[in-house]
Amino acid sequence: MLFDLKPKEKPSDFFNYQEELRLLGSYLKDPQTRLIILRGLRRTGKSSLLRVTLNKSASKYILIDARELVTLSRRSFESKLFEKLKSVKGLPAALLDRIESVEAGVRISVKREESLWELLRETKPILAIDEAQMLRGTGVDAFLAAVFDNTDCKIILTGSEVGVLDSFLGKDDPKAPLFGRMYKEIKTHPLAREKSRAFLISGFREAGKRISEEELDAAIGELDGIIGWLTMFGNLALSTKPSTALQRAAKQGALLAYSELRSFLDGRAQAKGRYLALVRILAHKSMRWSELKRAVQIELREEISDSQFTNYLHSLLDYGFIVEKEGIYELPDPLLKKALLEEITG
Repeated sequence: MLFDLKPKEKPSDFFNYQEELRLLGSYLKDPQTRLIILRGLRRTGKSSLLRVTLNKSASKYILIDARELVTLSRRSFESKLFEKLKSVKGLPAALLDRIESVEAGVRISVKREESLWELLRETKPILAIDEAQMLRGTGVDAFLAAVFDNTDCKIILTGSEVGVLDSFLGKDDPKAPLFGRMYKEIKTHPLAREKSRAFLISGFREAGKRISEEELDAAIGELDGIIGWLTMFGNLALSTKPSTALQRAAKQGALLAYSELRSFLDGRAQAKGRYLALVRILAHKSMRWSELKRAVQIELREEISDSQFTNYLHSLLDYGFIVEKEGIYELPDPLLKKALLEEITG
């Protein structure tokens, strides 16, 4: 179902990104490609693209969503890996019989002493990690570097916080475990206006519900090509009239988008006011660096050094709250913009 709120699993439920789907499938078949990166803004379909491709693949795979880990640590990651290893489709019964239970740490309880590495070398699953940037600083990057170097497993990492994902990958840091490992990259992106229209029309047709051109235009104008927000609207509109569904989707989405920003700000208490001023100004108007810095200083009535201001911008860019296009900074999420403009903060 196109308007199902969960990440898609089947090609029949997966809209658009057909070229990305084809490309990811080709990388999985290419023996020379060992590491694949899926990146893009929040709610632009990365998780669905990953799951649909894995389910289409004839290969064995392990999928770990970093958000489902008990703690963000290498120990927790390895425990989850062992747990998932037991349920890999297509494992020989003889191998499953050797895996008895999961232990916290780097080994599992087996009938013969056996290490994780021996199991990975034998099973050769695709190892996919959703929202991998959350594992920065946990040592999982060193684990993945060892998987890359010592097994034939392919690795797929997704991330919506693109700068944080780059840090996890060791970009520009020769001391980082994953530095220098060659990878292929696929990017997801918001839908163009006509693609947004086609998605909504297809979803309502599938559900047997009619929607007017005016209602379509209103939803597309408000939600601006973010397929996650369009899906939320479509799902709500199946049980209520489209105008009410759009109001509810916009309000719920704005609250969710702002909660993500608030989590980011909570870890930056000393500079919280400067970050908020910066994003609120961008909610009104996209700007170049110098224009934006001047506007923030006027708003706060204080001087900010060039280096400090650049650091604020880089942090917001790294976490995907703003984007930069040809020297112009802007907010890419229409509902975060709405939350800031209308002070929808929960």
